Amino acid sequence: MVRLVVIGGGPAGTAAASTAARLGAEVVLVEKDVIGGAANLWDCVPSKALIEAASVRHTAANAERFGIHVGDVGVDFAAVMDHVHGVISDIARHEDESHLEAAGVVVRRGRAALVDAHTLAVDDDRFSAEHLVVCTGSRPAIPAIDGMDTVPYLTNETIFELHEQPRRLLVLGAGAVGLELAQAFARLGTDVDVIGVEAAFLPREDPEIATVMRDILGSEGLRFHLGVQPVRFARAERGVELTVRDGAGERLLAGDQILVATGRRANTEGLGLETIGVRAGERGIVVDAHLRTSVHGIFAAGDVTGTLPFTHVAAYQGRLAANNAFERQQAASYRVIPWVIFTDPEIAHVGLTEPEARRAHGDSVRAVTLPFTAVDRAVIARRTRGLIKVVTGGRPMLGHAGGGTILGAHIAGPGAGELIHEFVVGMQVHAFSGRLAQAVHAYPSMSVGVQQAVARLFDGGRATAGELREDLVP
Repeated sequence: MVRLVVIGGGPAGTAAASTAARLGAEVVLVEKDVIGGAANLWDCVPSKALIEAASVRHTAANAERFGIHVGDVGVDFAAVMDHVHGVISDIARHEDESHLEAAGVVVRRGRAALVDAHTLAVDDDRFSAEHLVVCTGSRPAIPAIDGMDTVPYLTNETIFELHEQPRRLLVLGAGAVGLELAQAFARLGTDVDVIGVEAAFLPREDPEIATVMRDILGSEGLRFHLGVQPVRFARAERGVELTVRDGAGERLLAGDQILVATGRRANTEGLGLETIGVRAGERGIVVDAHLRTSVHGIFAAGDVTGTLPFTHVAAYQGRLAANNAFERQQAASYRVIPWVIFTDPEIAHVGLTEPEARRAHGDSVRAVTLPFTAVDRAVIARRTRGLIKVVTGGRPMLGHAGGGTILGAHIAGPGAGELIHEFVVGMQVHAFSGRLAQAVHAYPSMSVGVQQAVARLFDGGRATAGELREDLVP
């Protein structure tokens, strides 16, 4: 009997297996496809590689603002996709089974199913283990829309297999995946319509950030159809057609291709969960704060739990589950989890939005904003679209002394996914927000904007509408 068997070789599974091996445990990891999981093959890596290529084209096409004349900027779409797959290969080389085996993990290929709380069937073999960790990830959720099964459609798992660039692309879903790929294809020259069921744009983001980003993306030609209900799909002479309905009635949208980006669904089928009593809900396997399932000795981590669909959260949960399998018993905390949408400019946040903070903490909440037009490095780079927003609350007895405590931070702007981590660290150590203003920042770096934004807590500064919209042209 081995100490731990991990099902699934994605970020959660590899983190769990590596952690257990470092603790000296005998570990078997079972994977039926590719080590590295969806993040490497279909999610984070290929999408960001495509975004980088599109960003290069966009920068070159707008080089005249720097006095550089490059003429017409063409796109070899097949070569762009070769670049994407080259990046996938480069990163996958550092996350294959040889690296796991070198760390002391036994990798077994095959399809796994639970026999009981301590036994796992892998094809025709069986393994016994003290503990099991289920890390089987998720897959694209396909909505039930009339005619969906009669038309070809793409997901984030198939779109990177395209060899010809679509002239018109319908993106069903206005979340992170939909917006990232919509902007990338638009920058490569595709005509893009984004369809969202929710009327609000990016409802999980702070409203000020969402407003700014909708203006920015709209200025690049993306057309948004929000608060509409998809009614039916149908084949057309060239491509597909989608009928949508809103308060004004029905209308028709046409495209050469459809990208379905309407969320994820946990991979729980075929594992035998129900036969041994592991409870799973609509979002995935139900776990407690220690990543324990309803069956003693079995843990779950990553997308299959339906907690937060991020690679960094999956890895965090995988490490925690492995530690907790060996009686360390640390509860997961999601108070300080960074979210990043890799559009250009990027969108990043950690903690509470201003409305959430006011509902939770009332009148003690303060919020300030700084436009990137006030950040010298952004002006130098001619990348001044966006803002930094800081939300703070008072402390018992101390109130807003030292700027108060950071409840949330929100950035739409260049390098937002990097800048947000100053706030992540500040929140993690429960620092006074003023510490970020006191820390010396190298000039002229983009991170000076963090220092400037926090400094506004001491004079109550908010960006005006004019400041936020001053530089919306790409």
